[in-house]
Amino acid sequence: MKSKCIIIGFLLSFSFFTPLLYAEEIQVSVMFEPKQRRAFSIVFQDFFNETGIKIRTIPRTDAAYKRDLSVWLLEGKQTPDVLYWQASQRLFFYAKKGVLHPITQLWNENNFDQYFSHVKSGVTYNDEVYAVPTSYYHWGIFYKKSLIERFGGVQHTWESFIDQCKQLKDAGVTPIGIGTKEGWPAAAWFDYIDLRTNGLEFHQQLLAGSISFHDQRVQNILVEWKRLIDQGFFNENSKKYTWHALLPEFYRNRIAFFLIGNFATSKWPQLIVEDIGFMPFPKMKDIPLYEDAPMDVFMIPKNTKKLKEAEMFLKFMARADVQSQLNKELGFLPPNKDGVVGEDPFIQAGAKLLQKAKGVSQFFDRDTIPEFDKKAVPILAEFLNSGDLENASNRLEKARIEVFGVE
Repeated sequence: MKSKCIIIGFLLSFSFFTPLLYAEEIQVSVMFEPKQRRAFSIVFQDFFNETGIKIRTIPRTDAAYKRDLSVWLLEGKQTPDVLYWQASQRLFFYAKKGVLHPITQLWNENNFDQYFSHVKSGVTYNDEVYAVPTSYYHWGIFYKKSLIERFGGVQHTWESFIDQCKQLKDAGVTPIGIGTKEGWPAAAWFDYIDLRTNGLEFHQQLLAGSISFHDQRVQNILVEWKRLIDQGFFNENSKKYTWHALLPEFYRNRIAFFLIGNFATSKWPQLIVEDIGFMPFPKMKDIPLYEDAPMDVFMIPKNTKKLKEAEMFLKFMARADVQSQLNKELGFLPPNKDGVVGEDPFIQAGAKLLQKAKGVSQFFDRDTIPEFDKKAVPILAEFLNSGDLENASNRLEKARIEVFGVE
């Protein structure tokens, strides 16, 4: 009798734990640096605790991830059930190939427009939604408070900003710091002048190859940028420096402004961090404000055999509480409008900036295709040094025709 009870008890115990021992498992690929592992581990464990579905993480660093993503999706080899990626053209590239599962029905059934309307354009291709936004970070202008206060404080309009740059230069301070050894920092100036003068829809059409670089509206971008270049507002020999190589000059008040993403804040020395401020790119025209805010997403490959579980995961990752937890650990912002922002003052400033934005761009290299990015960004970096508007226009238009096959 005793042995019979033991056997029954064992069977009851075994049946109780069976759902966990044999729980469903999905594979989720993630691109992160080792220090970011903890942030994802926490939310993935929470998903398991709620659903009983175990997540097997497929981690990669930047270069390895981009290589493997192509193999997973285009060759269909050992494809994870959910894939981390980046919004806009980098997402659309795979949507066009037909290798992603559209989540439009999931999006509509859960009324995601209520939470993500401001970033929906970055995950929508041909009227189908292909991913859930999970994290993004802001761009803008960083400055030394004590220095700028001596020159009239923060300026909110383009003309007053230019006047302030003149005062700084006359006082022996380089108004704007930029390092273009890697090219891409120059693209931020093109992005923002376009967003402030022509708006987001025009910017996206331009980077998709639909608008000529000889169009007067594009010429106006370069004209305004050239005003800064011709007056010597940027540091000399920008192509010799990476973006962070000039930061010591910024710390010593020899450079006044940097247009850069919030990732730069990890470089600030603790002794001076309270003296560093953040401001939006100045207003140029009476149009809605759009900002650069590169966004990370999760998407589902078309060949997953665990679609139900993958969609459960996307619904989980879309939640405000989940995004709040994840981005607090990562130092980013939750795209969900109901998300709670971390206490870091720069993150708080970014949240206020993006809450006011009518919409967001993903940054030049994500809003266009790689083939055009590789040709265009070096031209923009060279324009920053030469100010040769005609040469830059002709080369950009030639690149557009070569890459997109248009006239």
